[in-house]
Amino acid sequence: MHSLPQRLATLNARFVQKPLLAAVRSPAILRRLFTLNAIIHMRTPAGLTTVPIQLGTRNCTLCDAGQAQNHGTLLYIHGGAFVMGNLRGYRHLVAAIGKSAGMRAVFLNYRMAPEHPFPAALDDAEATWRALSDDPDCGPLTLAGDSAGGNIALALLQRIIAKGLTLPAAVAVMSPITDLRMNNPSLTANRRSDPLVSTRWGARGVAAYLAGADPAQPDASPILGNFTGAPPVLIHADTTEVLFDDARLMADHLRAQGVDVTLHTQTGLPHVWHMGVGRTPEADASVAEIGQFLASHTLPGTKRQYT
Repeated sequence: MHSLPQRLATLNARFVQKPLLAAVRSPAILRRLFTLNAIIHMRTPAGLTTVPIQLGTRNCTLCDAGQAQNHGTLLYIHGGAFVMGNLRGYRHLVAAIGKSAGMRAVFLNYRMAPEHPFPAALDDAEATWRALSDDPDCGPLTLAGDSAGGNIALALLQRIIAKGLTLPAAVAVMSPITDLRMNNPSLTANRRSDPLVSTRWGARGVAAYLAGADPAQPDASPILGNFTGAPPVLIHADTTEVLFDDARLMADHLRAQGVDVTLHTQTGLPHVWHMGVGRTPEADASVAEIGQFLASHTLPGTKRQYT
């Protein structure tokens, strides 16, 4: 049974957030609601500092919750159905993962749809990755993202491989959407069980992002991509999510290409339950696991200790 704080958070997701997300069509209003939800529910860690930095063509933010050591740099790509998401709503999560991994954590403020459709966000991620790779002070690089940000992170990974850029030491994605063709069975089978995301809302975000582009291209649907030679990947997902098959089948795809992939699943938690870090034991445990995973592939002599 889940903890009381998690059960309350799941009820809020199902009966407040899910109906709002399904009903509101305006990206501008969705962004305001996202910020309001962050103000109400997202606990800012004690001692958190945020420092604006310029990486490539994008404004980014260095999030530091007091990690004592520098074991490298994490680039975090946020979710929000490609149309919303900001530092105010993500700084607690980004800082928590960075602290758990003992790394500098960089939040990417990428251009969002519908104002900037595909592949703008992916191009921003690539430019930022190149800038980090060129900085000798960054140390080992890692990559993470959630939901739509998980899509962008995995699409970026295949670009990195194809273009021969500096590989991340490890990649972690949470509840990723990996197939923008939107035809996986869980989109229908889990439409009632998913506590947060409705298929209708997800489809609107995908349509805004693609803006008529073909979803059957690897930059849009990384499940169709080539990941031969990729570093270890950790995927978190919940079996009740409408996007569960996106995670499950992505893990199968990576495994078939020889990638060291770990799929860890939960049951009955909301999409990207990690956002509750600092408020629910479930989120705290999952964030700690991600941090351990990333650290295990960047600290000398520890690469094979993660299980």
